[in-house]
Amino acid sequence: MSKFGLCLSGGGSRGSYQIGVAKALDELGLMKRVEAFAGTSIGAVNATLLATMSPDRAFRLWLDTSPDEIKATEGTFRRLMQERIAVVDKGIYNIAPLERRLFAYLDPNALADKEIFVTLSRGGAADENILGLMKSVYRHFTKKETNVLYPNISLHPFEDAVRLILASCSIPVAFPAVVEGERKYYDGGLYDNVPVKPLVGCGCDVILVVHLFGLEFVERSLYPNVRILEIRPSVPLGWMLNFDPAKAEKLYGIGHDDAIAYFRNHPIDF
Repeated sequence: MSKFGLCLSGGGSRGSYQIGVAKALDELGLMKRVEAFAGTSIGAVNATLLATMSPDRAFRLWLDTSPDEIKATEGTFRRLMQERIAVVDKGIYNIAPLERRLFAYLDPNALADKEIFVTLSRGGAADENILGLMKSVYRHFTKKETNVLYPNISLHPFEDAVRLILASCSIPVAFPAVVEGERKYYDGGLYDNVPVKPLVGCGCDVILVVHLFGLEFVERSLYPNVRILEIRPSVPLGWMLNFDPAKAEKLYGIGHDDAIAYFRNHPIDF
């Protein structure tokens, strides 16, 4: 029997589109078939929510988030003038509201029962600034040193799992890095915005990828024995850091309709 995996790419506030896709999957009887989840950045948040609750409840988090919560911590220009490179390392936006939401919404017991992989980008040492990340990027792409990680958060204590999700969302410059042990970790999208790899690694042979960018593709030749389905937005989804609930509701509807249309033309048979 096939093992069905759900892969959710990164894309900031565009992510409510993926919840709309999940709602369609639920209506089609497909969400209950998903056995493993993987996500990068906001896709990591959505993967965790959808692995542990209904799409309707997951969508409540999006509607309950005020655009004023995730905003510049203070005057960006003033901070750039005063702190220069330090502000780049500390992040311009505040990620604490997301952390509070995750602790409030997630059920530790439900989390422990699922296979949920989040994508992390390894940065520099804990005491290094953004230059440590730049060195890591150089070594990853030039020296072929692997600096992308895919932890299964269900194997970690709840508090650590939340920190791993936050690390996957820590877009450099926008949000501060998450320090774990002696290293800094950043948004997984630096190295892999479409984390199919961990799902293949855990035995999934049918994988649905929900993109948030129209021009992203999976290199299928790397996975010859895996059936990969890809849903991508039918229209541009807009700015990545606009967490207005009205926008979230609009993208949710687009995601739902795109998924219904996709499976009308590409019926899935397990």
